[in-house]
Amino acid sequence: MKDVLVVCAMGLEAEALPAHYRVVKSGPGFRAARAAAMAAIAEERPKLVVSAGTCGALDPLLKMGEVRVVSRVMSELGEFEPLKLKGVEAVLRSQDRVAVTAADKRKLFETGAQIVDMEAAAVAQVCVEMGVPFGCIKAVSDLASEDLPLDFNEYRDAEGRFRTARIAFAGMMKIADLMRLQEQSKRAAKLLGAAIDDSLAHIA
Repeated sequence: MKDVLVVCAMGLEAEALPAHYRVVKSGPGFRAARAAAMAAIAEERPKLVVSAGTCGALDPLLKMGEVRVVSRVMSELGEFEPLKLKGVEAVLRSQDRVAVTAADKRKLFETGAQIVDMEAAAVAQVCVEMGVPFGCIKAVSDLASEDLPLDFNEYRDAEGRFRTARIAFAGMMKIADLMRLQEQSKRAAKLLGAAIDDSLAHIA
């Protein structure tokens, strides 16, 4: 898979991927994803870029850890049609903020999306600009019915990165919920890592 570049937001996602992929960890949000994708594509010259990672479920029928290949990306940056990958398809809403509550997710589901993330649209936009094919695969780490333990949007800096120290302090009374979310993210990332080879086998 030396011609495939995978862009992930978090280290736990990158660590779960098979070692034969070239992986870049961008950090959360549009700005970080765009900067990382541009730099990596310029340096690596891949034949395919894949946005891979965990996502929130918008569809109430989706279960924890389910992997979806993205058929369409909806975002304020525009709409993008990723390269068709092997697997069960879903429409992704990509936005530069965390979908925190079940009510947030319900509103997004009403727009026609089944899952939500914070990076794919920015990566897709860069791929269009730089003339590189784009694919997208995500694994569910939080359910449509689930409120996150904190409003993580309140703990981002000017570059969009999460202020981990502030999150840790704010979450002292919700440590069990934060640990549960972390474990769900790790589980989703592992399932994504196990599925990605099969999803890309026909094109990579």
